Amino acid sequence: MIYLFAYEHFVTTEGRLVFKPNLNPYHYEIQQLILEAERNIGALARLGLKSHPLKPTILRNSLVKTAHFTTKIEQNKLGFKEVEQLYQSYKRNPLTIKQKAQLEVKNVFEAYEYIYSLNPSKDFSDMDEPVLKKIQHTLMNNLTGYPEGYRNIPVALQDGDGNVSYQPPAANEVPPLMQAYFSWLFTSVTGYMNPYETDIANPDKKVHPLIISGITHHLIGYIHPFPDGNGRTARAFSTLVGLIHSDLATIKDAFSVEEFFDKRIEDYYDTLMAATQGDLKPFIVFYLECVNASLTKVLKELQRYDRIKHIRELLGRGHAKTMFELISRMEDGESFHRQLFDDTLDASPSSIAKNISRLKELGVLRSGDARGEYIVSILD
Repeated sequence: MIYLFAYEHFVTTEGRLVFKPNLNPYHYEIQQLILEAERNIGALARLGLKSHPLKPTILRNSLVKTAHFTTKIEQNKLGFKEVEQLYQSYKRNPLTIKQKAQLEVKNVFEAYEYIYSLNPSKDFSDMDEPVLKKIQHTLMNNLTGYPEGYRNIPVALQDGDGNVSYQPPAANEVPPLMQAYFSWLFTSVTGYMNPYETDIANPDKKVHPLIISGITHHLIGYIHPFPDGNGRTARAFSTLVGLIHSDLATIKDAFSVEEFFDKRIEDYYDTLMAATQGDLKPFIVFYLECVNASLTKVLKELQRYDRIKHIRELLGRGHAKTMFELISRMEDGESFHRQLFDDTLDASPSSIAKNISRLKELGVLRSGDARGEYIVSILD
């Protein structure tokens, strides 16, 4: 079945096109997810990411994950390790057009560096129409032969079998549709009806930044304003829009929502398609769930690091610390056999058993189902 753009989420008022998302932002499920996000953001702020020893690692991993997963969604075949290696060298080693997969990833690195240099929480011009166009141009630099800016050609979305599944609006409809969106964006962020009436803000017009971010993500895919790169542009620009949340802006480059889009790729596409037919709620719920999953992952990484540091101090020196160092390199929930300790340590079986008991008392190890099996539980 082919779905056609039918001006869902748009109305005409006094001869003017107005963007009016079909969504109740106060729906219970949405508000619960917003509260969860606020708790996660607050917890990250309290942990002090800005000065945390893990910060360089987290920031590097976040950008690598974002570049890997946002291009993987678009069928880029580079593996995570290849993207990681490219991150280490892309500023030094120029790429050619023949290295298309590498260029796609390099452009993501550069686009997000640009995004992280902006401050939309203080200046609306840091997320206006020229910024959107610059992000798309950066993402598609040397990858497309089409002119910069909005498209002047028809486009269509295809399903996995190559059949057209969604027909976005005609090219001549794109500028007024995008103008209506940016008018809505200004009011939703500032509470002012337009840039010329800024005497009194209406707080009822403001929308939570994460909801604005999710709506923005859908809107760009819905209109498909560019000839190429609409998906990755939607993901990138919605990230920028989310940074009007001042606390989120302090950890802006520490998490990757794209990783969780990819993990739930069918839900991603299904909820986006439902939104094109007029129901935004499933996608906004999905979007907020992915945001929370990404925030929780970073939070756990920081908490685990601090827990490991604390346990090391408690253990001091000895076999127990050596055993702890071995399991601290594993993921929580990972299982192993005590043979690992027998093969690694120059210690008697009774000494190993005694120190296993100590690690279990500290809560970083628990018994598995099989004899001699143990499960890492540093944070769990």
